[in-house]
Formats: sequence, C-alpha cells, structure tokens
Amino acid sequence: MGSARVTVHPFSALVAGASAWILVLGINTWQFSLAVTATAWALGTWHTRNASVIATTVLLAAPTGLSMLLVHAPYGTQRLAPLLTLDGLGTAGTLTARFTALMAAFLTAAACIRVTELAKALQVSPLGVRLAYVVTAALQLLPQARRTVTQVRDANRLAGRRIHVGTVLPAVVVPVMTHLLTANVQKSAVLETTGLDLPGRRTLLRPVPDSRTQQAFRVLMPLLAVVGVLL
Repeated sequence: MGSARVTVHPFSALVAGASAWILVLGINTWQFSLAVTATAWALGTWHTRNASVIATTVLLAAPTGLSMLLVHAPYGTQRLAPLLTLDGLGTAGTLTARFTALMAAFLTAAACIRVTELAKALQVSPLGVRLAYVVTAALQLLPQARRTVTQVRDANRLAGRRIHVGTVLPAVVVPVMTHLLTANVQKSAVLETTGLDLPGRRTLLRPVPDSRTQQAFRVLMPLLAVVGVLL
C-alpha cells in the first residue's frame, strides 16, 4: 500500500505559489530563482508521483529562454563573438531563470489543487458561490474541450469522413463549439435550480479539510515573503 498524501487546502497551495512569486520577483537573482525551481520541482514530483510538473515547466520555459537569447545576447558590451556578448548572455540567463521559477511555482501549486475542492472552498468563502462557478467552469473548459474534440474526431472516423482544410470547420469546429455551448447552458440551468442566485450562506456536507496549521500558514507565509524581500 502506498503512503497517504498530505491533504493540501486549495487556498494554502495558492498562497504558497503567490508567496513564491513575491520572493522570486523581489529578490530577483538567478541563484534564488534556480533554488525556487529546484524546490518546486521536488515538491511537484513528490505530490504527483511523476515528472509532469518538470516537463510542463521546461515546455513553457524553453521558448521564453530562446527569445531571451535572441533579444539580449547580441546587445551587451562584452563581445564574445558576432551577435554574442557575455553580459547579454547573463541577462538572458537571469530572465530565463526567473521565468522558469515563476512557472515552476505556479505549476506546483496547481498540481496540489483539485478543481472540486477549490470550488467547495470558494463556495463557503466570502468571495461567494458565483466566483466558485466561474473559476470551476474556466478550469474545466480545457479538459472538456479536449474530450469533445476526441469524441468528434472518433465520430468522423466512424462515419468515414476525412478531415482536411475544407472540412475542419463544419466537421470539427462547429460540433465542438455547439457541444461546449450546450453543455454550459445545461450547467447554468442546473445551478439555477439548485439555488445559485439565492442569498445566504451555504453548508457543505463534506467541506475541504483545513487545519489550524494551514490557516496560520496562509497568514504568515505572505508576510514572511514580503519581509524576506525587504531584508
């Protein structure tokens, strides 16, 4: 049997990610950015039990790093070769390390959040149930669209239709958009019948587990991040 994972409240993960951003942007050194990236990768890999956080971070950071090289490497003062300067490479490396750290912190925080738990936490928060619906719908849109595209593609394959430039709009785009819009309308109707617009507090039968330790963490962590930047 595998060891049980630590239950992380969605707000705790969001606060940790935001605090990491404060530190990375405030301290703004490549050494600290690399340290944050390594820590985020370790936590993300431990929580997900795979390398998805690392792979996604590299996928996002690689184009940014290349653009930083193109923009900054040729325009320094310490010339190494044609279109290549030492201080330009340093600037590009620092900016790339900072962006990588920001993405690693964000992705690790996102990996610790379950959409259903985030929705439940928002419902009973002062932010209200409407924001919970908007956030949940936005986070679920991409997975829903991916599943819908797969279903439409399989339907076209079973019907013997070949998809090319001339048929992609009526055979793929229109069915996918129609399905997503219809699904959202149906969800809105269900939420309206369950009392989405009614005023008053909500009660959850199974609220998201939240300890006093995590509550204290959400208060202290941003303060410590700001103090760390100012020192």
